[in-house]
Amino acid sequence: MAGGHASSGGTIYARALAEAVEAEGGAALLQDVESVLDSLCASWDADRILRSYFLATEVSGAQKRVAMDKLVEGRFPKLLGNFLKLLLERGRLAMLPEIGTGFREILDEKLGRVPVTITTAVPVPESEFRSWTEAIRAAVGGNAIVDHVVKPDIVAGAVIRVGDRVIDGSARRRLADLHNRIIQRGMQRHALQS
Repeated sequence: MAGGHASSGGTIYARALAEAVEAEGGAALLQDVESVLDSLCASWDADRILRSYFLATEVSGAQKRVAMDKLVEGRFPKLLGNFLKLLLERGRLAMLPEIGTGFREILDEKLGRVPVTITTAVPVPESEFRSWTEAIRAAVGGNAIVDHVVKPDIVAGAVIRVGDRVIDGSARRRLADLHNRIIQRGMQRHALQS
């Protein structure tokens, strides 16, 4: 699933789903549903045809219900399948990615998980990533869930996001800081010469 935060509507649906799942099966079922929901959201994001079909106004509600029945039959926990059918009936299926994000945020809070994202310009060797993960878990706590993202536009260095905090050690940020200092000094010199 994509990062970011869920909208308030997405959070409301995610909370309702989390409460129903927890009441039915506790923490183990919550994690099972999270895993399936993550996969479903990834498919929803990646599969334009799937998304277009369920969002198309030209496709009747009856056809969508039949397709949804086939989609969820035997593939999803029953509660999640019923939830997806409810979203379809209410015309809220487009909110699926936000609901997935909200569900993960709720579970992070319930289970004491701290999401951490390390962004680098190039892939990091597995041994180095393991070392970083161990250091982060020691600093943040054992429940840190560490992901690695590669974004060449940061040039070099790393950007580490721990929950809502960002530590930006990228070369791109350092270059921007240098650029701003040069401009500031130029403006100061210009002011002194005036």
